[in-house]
Amino acid sequence: MFTRIGVLLVGTLLGFALLQSWMRGVEAAATVDVLHLLGAGSVSRGYQASIVVGSGTHGEFAAVLTAPCSSLASLLALAGLAVLRPPAARGRLALAVVAAMALVFLGNIARITASVGVGLLVGPSALVLFHDWVGSLFAFAYTLGGFLVMMWLLLPRDGVALDDLCLVSRSAGVRRES
Repeated sequence: MFTRIGVLLVGTLLGFALLQSWMRGVEAAATVDVLHLLGAGSVSRGYQASIVVGSGTHGEFAAVLTAPCSSLASLLALAGLAVLRPPAARGRLALAVVAAMALVFLGNIARITASVGVGLLVGPSALVLFHDWVGSLFAFAYTLGGFLVMMWLLLPRDGVALDDLCLVSRSAGVRRES
């Protein structure tokens, strides 16, 4: 078990180091697309992981997505928790992990979009204030929500006997006490 946790930690850190730049670019592009769908034509994708906001009354400024702004850490944490999950069928596990990750990713896009939207309407200092306060609550809420969705999909439903779920334990030679 400790070996599995060690490999998981190393894999998570390595995954974050290798994927964080790419992921921030994906999130910046997705945010610009959402803002365009909402009618904000004065935003565009900037260099690397930034969004250029061309607000007429507040001047032009760039919102830079840093590594902590990305949902990658939460996504990797959920993937790690999935490895340490209760026993479940692989299809059910895949559904739970994908649903949780989709919620986290979309929640982060909503958070970034809302922050940039506030910046468009009120200015760059309001963007920073909104990002730091409301954005932190968003991040907590969507990460916790993703975890709860994953557990809701993985844990047994009412009326299912625990013994029926633990067939894997019995076949693996784990002693069952009555």
